Amino acid sequence: MLVEPERTAYDLRFRLLGFPIRIHPLFWLGAALLGAFTLNMGFQYLLIWMAVVLVSLLVHELGHAVMFRWFGTNAAIVLYVFGGLAIPQAFVAGRWRRILISLAGPLAGFLLCAGVYVSNRQFHWASNPEGFLTGGREVGFFYLALLWVNLYWGILNLLPVFPLDGGQVSRELCGLVWGPRGTRIALQISLAVAVALVAYSLLCVLTANGPALAVVPWWLPRGTIFTAILFGLLAYTSYQLLQQLRWTDSSWDDRVPWER
Repeated sequence: MLVEPERTAYDLRFRLLGFPIRIHPLFWLGAALLGAFTLNMGFQYLLIWMAVVLVSLLVHELGHAVMFRWFGTNAAIVLYVFGGLAIPQAFVAGRWRRILISLAGPLAGFLLCAGVYVSNRQFHWASNPEGFLTGGREVGFFYLALLWVNLYWGILNLLPVFPLDGGQVSRELCGLVWGPRGTRIALQISLAVAVALVAYSLLCVLTANGPALAVVPWWLPRGTIFTAILFGLLAYTSYQLLQQLRWTDSSWDDRVPWER
């Protein structure tokens, strides 16, 4: 999940704030799939959604990249299907530095969300305090999409699931508390949380608005088939890494031959 995708002849490349940006063609497919719910509203809403996803992910990854630069190394940004990567040129030493780098992406999205909300409260470019749309339906959709994507994408990324930002923070904190066992414990937490979210997503899909979801707060996003697939893949990734870790622990023998 953290491996840079191969370069293609159809990549879109440019620079922003001095950082090289590469957008893989599968990014557009992922953004379109996530925005499939807009098709019954009109094709223009799908285009608006894709623009919102592009801006939001760029801001998120720029948060990581700026923090990498702050700690002395430049970074390149790659947007891929369902996400992106900020790839540093050099390893950043220091556990708390790496934690700050991981948190910088969600923080950048939260700041964008807050900026969009405050600007509308001040200038009413999308809606007024009474809830009436002042810029038309498309502008209103653009406004709400910017708010919800940056708010919930940031919250999603803070979950302790590897390789999301929260999973990276969890690994660093577990290493701080449990030392060499920290990575194993972080992966176990990641697997448990990912499986729980798969179950929650499937419950939402299968029961819709049934009584089983009556206790779920209104502000908690309902799971979809896409979140079930996403966290299923992340659960499998955590499981694979755990198996590799167990194999390494059981197979590695650093004794010299005459000590065996």
